Amino acid sequence: MSSLQKSIMKNKLPPRIPKSSGVSKLAPFGAARRKDYTPVSWQQYFENYVDVETEAGTFRVYMSPEPDHPSRPRIFTLHGGGYSGLSWSLFTEEITNMIHCQVVSMDVRGHGETKVKDPDDLSIETLVRDVEQVIQKLYNDEPPPLILLGHSMGGAIAVRVAHSPLLEHHIQGLAVIDVVEGTAMEALASMQSFLRGRPTHFKSIEHAIEWCVRSGQVRNVDSAKVSMPSQILNCQTGELAINEVDSYRSEEADRVPVAGHRPPDVNAIAEESDEAIELSPTDENGAHSAHTFAIPQAVADNSMKYKWRIDLSRTEKHWEGWFGGLSYAFLHTRAPRLLLLASVDGLDRELTVGQMQGKFQMQVLTRCGHAVHEDTPGEVARVVAAFALRHRLTAATENGEQMNLVSAPGC
Repeated sequence: MSSLQKSIMKNKLPPRIPKSSGVSKLAPFGAARRKDYTPVSWQQYFENYVDVETEAGTFRVYMSPEPDHPSRPRIFTLHGGGYSGLSWSLFTEEITNMIHCQVVSMDVRGHGETKVKDPDDLSIETLVRDVEQVIQKLYNDEPPPLILLGHSMGGAIAVRVAHSPLLEHHIQGLAVIDVVEGTAMEALASMQSFLRGRPTHFKSIEHAIEWCVRSGQVRNVDSAKVSMPSQILNCQTGELAINEVDSYRSEEADRVPVAGHRPPDVNAIAEESDEAIELSPTDENGAHSAHTFAIPQAVADNSMKYKWRIDLSRTEKHWEGWFGGLSYAFLHTRAPRLLLLASVDGLDRELTVGQMQGKFQMQVLTRCGHAVHEDTPGEVARVVAAFALRHRLTAATENGEQMNLVSAPGC
């Protein structure tokens, strides 16, 4: 590995658990666990879902209750690579309590419960076409006012959809979370190393949720409990784990390691290498800039019941297409623009110039990882709600009025 790649990895990886945390690196996985990792149903956050049929296949779309008037905006959310529409669950609960709107959350091709003819075609052109067709099917070619909100890969899709001749005049706002062309392109060189570091299988849904939280992929356990089951499949049935949540019974069986090439015993997490425990730079508040957490893979055996819904390593050929030219496209979007970042150092040169010229609104939310909307859903909802109110796209609810949203930070 080159010195450049090592430098990128050190800057992009979130922290391992600090040595001062009191958690032994050789402690049995799940030992001294105090949190509840039992999965939670999506129905606690969304009213219903629809499976939208298009020429490409069937797309799962989750929806909050319809707004009180047809003129109210629909916040159309697009998740990042490997996640699902359910990653917006806690955000949905928060923002619908602040402003009059409906959240419409789509599982992108190859993710979640979406089933298409060619799930491996994740080119940016295909992803944009999917969103266009889903929106047209949902609203019979007459879309209501739309606010596009995308995270990571979903942010790249949202920016391109905002330029769609079919939808451009219906899009009243564009918000993207933690995706910047310059930093994303730099990180691509070491992305395969990140992905190889994840465990390939999990013993139970609870194990997957616990890994998700302890690894830093999602730092908010409540969000991980609803979103992680939509990212893993049952190896025996081939069905998404969310189909088991309603009847799920907590398992307290002996735990297995989720990390370590050569674990000292079957109940221990192996020592990490020096490279694996490098901490990312901290800001003035001590928060780390986090993107992907890399740990050695678990050994898949007969006790490992679940695996990832999508093999992200196979999407590598599309990565440059997702992020190349993104900054220019974002800056030249007709609709008002909002950029939310997990690090103050996240801007590239083009966006730095644009921000200084006042071409878009920016908010940095510290003490969160790459999945900003999952780690701090209330703060993200507050910023997005204030953005919508500032541009007079909707009205505040009674609760929102009490929050004085127009004075929200960064707005």
